[in-house]
Amino acid sequence: MPLETSQVGFNGLLQWSATVGADPSGVSLADIDTARDVNVSIQVDKTEVTDRRSQFKRYCPSMIDVEVTATLTYNAASKEFIQKCLDRDVMTIGVKHSAASEGIFFTGQCFQSDLAQPLTDGMTISVSFAPVRQSGTGAGGEPVWG
Repeated sequence: MPLETSQVGFNGLLQWSATVGADPSGVSLADIDTARDVNVSIQVDKTEVTDRRSQFKRYCPSMIDVEVTATLTYNAASKEFIQKCLDRDVMTIGVKHSAASEGIFFTGQCFQSDLAQPLTDGMTISVSFAPVRQSGTGAGGEPVWG
């Protein structure tokens, strides 16, 4: 029986594009190969809907929170992307678990960036992205898995 191969973090891809489209998964994205650690957080808020018909609390799902955090090596190859983050430009973000795989795509903006300059290691910048609201022609769509 063949062993199932697991994906490792090294295979994952953080991608971006300055182009924003109605379907984020249809935008042509560039790999950010200076990414070190990439994390995707998807959380569903719960709303309490308890009433007197039960002694147990009851909930229903409400809003979905999506956030992508990444740590990038700070060098010439990552300069353009980092500048877009610092300028708080709206962009398309994609995170896939390998080159030929599916992942999450959304129109987002960088909401946090931290530059680290340790004495005995390379400089890094940590960034955090979340979906943004847009309207008008070519406005970005909601997060999609594709």
